[in-house]
Amino acid sequence: MDSGIRQRILVMRHPETPANTQRFFSGRRDVPLTPRGERQRGRAADALVAFSPDRIWCSPLTRCRDLAEEAGARLGIPVRVDADLVELDFGELEGTRFEAGASGRAQFPWPLDGQGRSVPAPGAESFEHATARARRLMDELRPLGGRTALVSHGGLSRILIAAMYNVPYDRFWNVHLANVCSAYYTCNGTSFCLGGFNLTPEEVIERSTRPNADDLSDIWGVAERKDA
Repeated sequence: MDSGIRQRILVMRHPETPANTQRFFSGRRDVPLTPRGERQRGRAADALVAFSPDRIWCSPLTRCRDLAEEAGARLGIPVRVDADLVELDFGELEGTRFEAGASGRAQFPWPLDGQGRSVPAPGAESFEHATARARRLMDELRPLGGRTALVSHGGLSRILIAAMYNVPYDRFWNVHLANVCSAYYTCNGTSFCLGGFNLTPEEVIERSTRPNADDLSDIWGVAERKDA
C-alpha cells in the first residue's frame, strides 16, 4: 500500500561540547567537543551512514560540520553547509551560564510581549527570525525525494518542530534533543510527520537497517532498501 512518503528526514544534534557539560550558552560560538563528544562523533557517523542519505546538510559550526563531513566522506556524497541550520544567536547571553538566563536582566527562553512575539536579549535572534529560517528549510525539503540528513543544534531542532506543528513559543523549548540523538520525519511533498524522537545512534542504525514488525507502514523504508 502506498504510504505517500516521498522523503525521509533525519535531524541529528551535534556531539557533546563543554557548553553542554558546563551549562552555558554557546550559540554561534565555535566550541570544541569534549573527549566524550569525540567518542560520540564516531558512533553518530555510523548512524548517518546506516541511514544512507542521498544528501547531508549541516550547520557551519564545526561541532556539526566535522560530523557531517566524516559521514559524507564515508558515503561518498558532498555535504552542503547551510547557514539556516546554525544555532540560535543568544546575543549578550552567549558565554554565560544558563542560570543567567533564568534570573538576570536578559531572560531565556525569551519572554513574550502582549502580542505573543518574543523579546530577545540585546543582540540576540528572535524566535520569529529563527522560525523564518526553519520555514526556508522546510520549503527546500518539500519537493525532494529519497533521504535527507540534517546535522544541527538543540535550539534549531526545537524551532523546526515548532514550525512544523505550530507549537506556541511559550511551550516549544521544553522539548529536548540529546547530543547525537535524532528526530525522524517523513514528508509527502506537502506536510511533515514526526516518526521518532530522541533516537540514539544505535536506534537509528537498528531502524534504518532491520525490518520492524511494529513499523506497519514501513515509515523507515527498510523494505525498499537493497542492502537491508
